[in-house]
Amino acid sequence: MTRLGFLQPLIDDESVEEIIVLGGQRTFVVRDGRKQLITDVADVGTVRRIAEQLLAGTGRRLDLANPIVSAQLQDGSRVHITGPPVTHEDRLNIQIRKFVLAADRLPALVDRGSLTPLAADLLRSAIRADKTILVAGAPGAGKTTLVNCLLNEVPTDRRVVTAEEVFEIQADLPDMTQMQTREVGLDGGGAITLRDLVREALRQRPDRIVIGEVRGPEALDMLMALNAGCSGLATLHANSSRDALEKLVSYSVLAGENISIPFVRSTASSVIDLVVYLKRERQGRRIHEIVAVSPQMDERLFTVQTLFEQTQGDLRWSGLRPDDDSDYRNAGMRWPH
Repeated sequence: MTRLGFLQPLIDDESVEEIIVLGGQRTFVVRDGRKQLITDVADVGTVRRIAEQLLAGTGRRLDLANPIVSAQLQDGSRVHITGPPVTHEDRLNIQIRKFVLAADRLPALVDRGSLTPLAADLLRSAIRADKTILVAGAPGAGKTTLVNCLLNEVPTDRRVVTAEEVFEIQADLPDMTQMQTREVGLDGGGAITLRDLVREALRQRPDRIVIGEVRGPEALDMLMALNAGCSGLATLHANSSRDALEKLVSYSVLAGENISIPFVRSTASSVIDLVVYLKRERQGRRIHEIVAVSPQMDERLFTVQTLFEQTQGDLRWSGLRPDDDSDYRNAGMRWPH
């Protein structure tokens, strides 16, 4: 037996994207977005020993004072562990999210059925035209995979700076600086938040800022950074494209008192060009909607144009084009006649 017991073969299996251990009761794995129950189980004592081995060397520990722990493993995977008193006394849960690079180019997503060639052309042209794209969807919908594919379309002369909770982006660019957050460690090291990283990113003269998992007041810092003249690429948990825009407003209000909602809406509509919404289905991860954000006509509601939408199982072009279509065409976009 290895130090990680029955989890080791699952960690070594490149097809496994996620491992979910529910105490000593059940174990699930996720492959290609599909969750499967497997026969491997272990008693609570063994699960706790495995949890301690996973956390060894990470600067994190699991005990009654710290029953919820997140850490990054040496291979880049992220582990999240919950134990008593948050869980039942006889339960200890482990969730490992492995960073499996399912695709690194837009044509690969087309081959997998995640989007159509025309939609891929639109996204490629948007990146080359330095447009800002917000990628939204539920956890595991394929947001990070899409971001990796989009970043590989960035012109080589652009400088890219990324800010993430943990390193997930795997694009290979000649001029890219990557930063991740840091929790307060056992060594006494201070916390570095996503807000800190977004502000730091702007000091590094980026052409494009990439932010992983916007989920708090860093949304306002992101909008301010994008309003300074650089383009952006960010992911966010949401149930639709419009919901993603509304969440940006809600998160921005958390940044402090006297944050004007009309100001946030106006800023968001002026700096965000496209919103891409992905959804995880039985058939796999698919893009369900691509909308263009237009200048705001009503301070209470975002004005958007639906460019692509899932209809009867297919991602179809609506026939509309973005208001700034000339920028896309100059970047190589060719619409059907």
